[in-house]
Amino acid sequence: MKASIMAFSKVYDQAPNPSQGFAAIMTCDHAEANCPFIPGAERRLPIMYVDPKVSDDTPEEAATYDARCRQIATEMKWVFKKV
Repeated sequence: MKASIMAFSKVYDQAPNPSQGFAAIMTCDHAEANCPFIPGAERRLPIMYVDPKVSDDTPEEAATYDARCRQIATEMKWVFKKV
């Protein structure tokens, strides 16, 4: 069995996120613009997606969040298969 990769979608300093020796993958334009420094990150990898919040409080809200989740999951699966 292959070793698993631990991935987190939290604020950088929340447990169980590592405090050093990790790559920070910034997946939304809001995070890229508002989190200029991630303490302990060896690499910062901006992979931009339009924040689904653009559809908040609209009839398209659920569909937009679902589509963005699928897009990020599909692309991240491909990336992690390559590392």
